Amino acid sequence: MIFDWDFFIFVGALSVAAFAPGPGLAAIVATVLARGAKRAVWFCVGMIIGDLTWLILSLSGLAVIAQKIPIVFLAIKWGGVAYLCYLAFKIWRSEPDAPASVAHPQQRNIPGRVLAGYAVTMGNPKAMLFYLALLPSIVKADHISIALTLSLGLAVIMVLSVVFAIYVIAANKARQMMTSGRAVRTFNRITATALGGAAAWIAFR
Repeated sequence: MIFDWDFFIFVGALSVAAFAPGPGLAAIVATVLARGAKRAVWFCVGMIIGDLTWLILSLSGLAVIAQKIPIVFLAIKWGGVAYLCYLAFKIWRSEPDAPASVAHPQQRNIPGRVLAGYAVTMGNPKAMLFYLALLPSIVKADHISIALTLSLGLAVIMVLSVVFAIYVIAANKARQMMTSGRAVRTFNRITATALGGAAAWIAFR
C-alpha cells in the first residue's frame, strides 16, 4: 500500500467533500428519518460503490471516454433523480401512526436500496466534480499504479463509512426523539421537501 503525499492530500480532500452537505447526504438522512437506520445502511453501501466507480473511471482515464457518451450517465443521473422523487413522495404520504414499522423496518429489497444509492452517487454533480476535475489535480498521472489505486479505494471506503455512520447515527437519534404523530408528520414533510430539493439540485446541475 502506498502512503505518499498524493494519498494524504486525497484523503483530506475526500473528507472535506464527504462532510459537505449535498443530495447524497440528504437522501441518507431522509432514509433514516423515514425508514430507519438499517435501511439506510444498504443505501450507503450503494453510494460507496458509486464513489469507487468514479474513482476507477477517473484513474483509468475512462471518465474522459465516458464524457463523450453522455447518454449512459444521463440515464443514471435521471434514475437517481427519479428515486429521490419517489422517496420524497412516499415519505410525504406516509402515515405517522405506525410505531411498529418504525421500530422494526422491513429488510426486503436490499438490491433495490443498493442500486438506488449507486444511482444517486453516479448522478450527483458533486461526486462527478470531485473525481473528474479535482482528483486529476491531486494524483499525478505518473504516480498512478495498482497499489495506489487500491490504497485510494480503501481510503474511499473508510472515509465514507465514517462520514455516513456519523450522519446515520445523528439522524437516528433525532428520529428516536419523535414520539407524537404530529411531530412525525411534520418531520416527514420536512424530509420529503429536502429530498425533493436534492432531486431538483441534481436534475438542473
